[in-house]
Amino acid sequence: MLHGFLLLDKESGLNSFKLVLALRRLANQKRVGFAGTLDPLASGLMVMALGEYTKLLPYLEASDKIYQVEATLGQVSDTYDIDGTLEAVSAMDPVPDRQRIEHLLSAEFSGQIMQVPPRHSAIQIGGKRAYALARAGEQFELKARPVEIFSCRVLSYSYSLLTMEVHCSSGTYVRSLVHDLGQRLGCGAVVSALRRIAVGILRIDSEEMRDKIKKLEQLEAGELERDFVDPWLILAARPQCELSDDEYAVLARGNFVANRWKGERAADGLPGGRHIARAGAVPEVAIAFWQGRPVGVLADAGAGRNFNKSGDSKAGGSDFFAAEKLKFYRKLNIF
Repeated sequence: MLHGFLLLDKESGLNSFKLVLALRRLANQKRVGFAGTLDPLASGLMVMALGEYTKLLPYLEASDKIYQVEATLGQVSDTYDIDGTLEAVSAMDPVPDRQRIEHLLSAEFSGQIMQVPPRHSAIQIGGKRAYALARAGEQFELKARPVEIFSCRVLSYSYSLLTMEVHCSSGTYVRSLVHDLGQRLGCGAVVSALRRIAVGILRIDSEEMRDKIKKLEQLEAGELERDFVDPWLILAARPQCELSDDEYAVLARGNFVANRWKGERAADGLPGGRHIARAGAVPEVAIAFWQGRPVGVLADAGAGRNFNKSGDSKAGGSDFFAAEKLKFYRKLNIF
């Protein structure tokens, strides 16, 4: 079985899950996944994982995202984008100007906000996807949930086309952002193009990433390992540490080891300077490497298994750098 990460540039019109099916065929294995769904309309960066590396995807899904979005004003849609049933909104006189749009973005769509996801989304409701319920004409409500907009810049505007760059937290729906902005402007708005340009520190347009990001058609069966991306880079937003042979042997048996990284701070980085984290963050787990490959997720041995999928303590307050002893919260079986 292959274990690795791939960075793909998804084309517009392609379902995210079709990338999984394509990689399963190319790798001849079922264990394939991705971090963060992209709507069929959207293009851009997809982080794919194969084999045991799929166990590390939750630690990527929580990463911030950056999108470039084109919104068409003067229309509304049941899906909040042009793939849905479009309905024109009565023309406004005067039409919204750039100053008003930028004022609204700053005043109402900045920082922590409450956002209602689109009815046509992959959110689970009673074991079913919201989009399936919406297509079947079922009546249901989605609750508003907190998201964070770190920045929302207008790149260009000439009614009715508005182009923005949105830097947001995981779980933010850009379609909802555009729809809500259109409602506040009184003219309606739908997403007409969307491109994800960054996941965490991974930017699709950076010099470092340019040769690492592939199109699906560039991948070849039997040659996938050639295109694997260094896991140190993929996981750079989490603390990382290299285990000694003795430490790995002890941890692999289910036992704990002393935390020799105790007292380090995220701002200073772990040995080797490979950790990058947002200022003020308190890391609760670290990705453990052995012989240059990720082998598990380390956590405070005293915290038991009281962690959520993204590796944050359910009770809060756990600090990897303060723990006395460490054990595998999640182990990768790649050796």
